[in-house]
Amino acid sequence: MHPRNPYNEPPDFAELARRYPLLRPHVFINHTGSSTINFKSLPAQRRLTEALLRLDYGLSLTLPDDRLCPPVPNRLNYVLWLQDIVKTTCGSATIRGLDIGTGASVIYPLLACGIEHTWNFVATDIDERSVQFAKQNVSQNSMDSRIVVERVEADGPILQPLHTSLMDFDFTMCNPPFYSSVEDVSRSAEFKEFGPNAICSGAEVEMITPGGEAYFVARIFSESLQLRTKCRWYTSMLGKMSSIPNIVSLFREHSVDNYAITEFIQGQTRRWAIGWSFQDARLPDTFARISNPTLQNIMPSRNTLHHAFPGARSADILTSALRNVLALIKGVTVASSATPVVHDHSSTMLVHARSNTWSRAARRGKLPEIVCAGQELPVLRCSVECRERSSFHTSNDIACELLFTWVEGKDRLIFESFASHVSRKVISTLQESGDII
Repeated sequence: MHPRNPYNEPPDFAELARRYPLLRPHVFINHTGSSTINFKSLPAQRRLTEALLRLDYGLSLTLPDDRLCPPVPNRLNYVLWLQDIVKTTCGSATIRGLDIGTGASVIYPLLACGIEHTWNFVATDIDERSVQFAKQNVSQNSMDSRIVVERVEADGPILQPLHTSLMDFDFTMCNPPFYSSVEDVSRSAEFKEFGPNAICSGAEVEMITPGGEAYFVARIFSESLQLRTKCRWYTSMLGKMSSIPNIVSLFREHSVDNYAITEFIQGQTRRWAIGWSFQDARLPDTFARISNPTLQNIMPSRNTLHHAFPGARSADILTSALRNVLALIKGVTVASSATPVVHDHSSTMLVHARSNTWSRAARRGKLPEIVCAGQELPVLRCSVECRERSSFHTSNDIACELLFTWVEGKDRLIFESFASHVSRKVISTLQESGDII
């Protein structure tokens, strides 16, 4: 579950029922003495979704009985991950998103716009019944000025609004139909992919697509190859881990190295999301990589590099050495400095490099000059965090390290060579000043 998800702990169902009376008939005390609901009951699930949306986000929802009832905690995970991506890589004052297959609930745009007041959406669906309910839900929540619902053709472009809009988008999102056929749904049910304590109310149009989710996302990727920077980040949720290698193979086939994989675990339900970008802004590993051993071979390359300095006397001394080293590299400027609250005894610098002046080839004059007088975009932008942590063995044993995080750039080798060069120079500086044990 996303660390900012307020449902990391199960809700107090008795308190929810007290505040939302329509939930009361579905709340009971289980064998452990805790209040809960029957998650196999569709009416109970619907009342729970209504209660969470109304009480926690001030949203009301009208759903037909034959369409998906979205679980709020699960949907919120995806929105919060997108929030991380937007805050890290998008500098726009107003954020524009596209929700593909928004469904009758239009849950993603409603949640996202309820949390982020500068976000706007185009929400699409191929199902006329879902579109009508989606428009009703947007209107009854007074979101008409921020969420536009459009019906698109099943055999047309999936990213239709991007093809026709004069404006760029910051992200796309999608919770595609997981399955390729009714038989696929039945096989998945046998293996309990729905989860043993859940019930699904989705119509076929919401659950089944020719070729399944992997083929659907492959179609999105194919369209994105034409649109490219029309959108900053293309993303999709996935219901099957087996779909991820197929999509990553497409990235590699087309030399797309700026991508991200994450995982959402909500109770007994496990979902994944994948995103890719044709722009230069990079995500830190905390948003782009997961530790699932099954997927390690297809994870994106690391954008966060750790260089340890176990002999450095303190983080302050390491920071001073770092500043001295950076000051001596031609074309490198420290744009800003901040002190994160995540770690004690740490400081962070945002570094811009106008050109590669530190590599051996550059120092020997073998690299061409690539920066024009009026060029503003750096070949590299990265953050460097100096931090100090007490050892697990003893509080007196202090370990210092530099964390290089790639923020922006086209060439990974430039980022990696910069981190290596700076680390070597910092070690030399510490040794010359006698500040290393």
